[in-house]
Amino acid sequence: MTLRIDLSYDGRNFHGSQRQTKHRTVQAEIERALKKLYLEPITLHLSGRTDAGVHAIRQVGHFKTKQVIPEDKALFALNNLMPSDIKLLALKWTEDDFHARYSAKEKTYRYVISFTDDVFQRPYETFLDKTLDLTAVDRAIQQLIGEHDFYAFSNRRQGERSTIRTLHEISYETKADKLIFRFRGDGFLYKMVRILMQYLIEVGQGAIDPAKTKDILLSHSKEFTRKVAPAQGLYLEGIQY
Repeated sequence: MTLRIDLSYDGRNFHGSQRQTKHRTVQAEIERALKKLYLEPITLHLSGRTDAGVHAIRQVGHFKTKQVIPEDKALFALNNLMPSDIKLLALKWTEDDFHARYSAKEKTYRYVISFTDDVFQRPYETFLDKTLDLTAVDRAIQQLIGEHDFYAFSNRRQGERSTIRTLHEISYETKADKLIFRFRGDGFLYKMVRILMQYLIEVGQGAIDPAKTKDILLSHSKEFTRKVAPAQGLYLEGIQY
């Protein structure tokens, strides 16, 4: 039997979401709690990896178990076993063929930039000391939307067969001293959102001409996309199924 689990976490004290031998991870913490509750080893499958320092507003996972525990009681018990930086939002039985990663149709990420250096917010946003030219940023965004080969905007990982992805939306909104970007697409390559974000920052700072964007996509060159935006400003916002 398959259960879907929705969760959020503060990523600052995790070495990423995926289980590792020597480091604290989101997957390992949840699997430890699942084993205590269901009295059997359980593997949690997440919708995708997040890097060290990256947060999740709504991550999704699934696991299989032979034990039958009412959803509300299991959710309550598991949250009591969670560390303070993980919160389980929902737990429900689902179709046996549901897969948190492969059933996903869209993902949305949020990236938070602040123009005020607040010491208490440093783990949750990226500070810039200069505003961005949003007209230039808009010109670059227009060329990134749609289906493209995003090889130049990724650190391709072993096992990724294709670097073609579809970006449905890159938008932003201003809230007080913050600039909040959203990236929505059918999937994202390794570090793709952070590379895109750093590229847009450099475009907005005048370091890169936005007119080069289409040529960069076509060239597969990483000449202008070697840098990666800091992890702490990035949030996995949600997954559509």
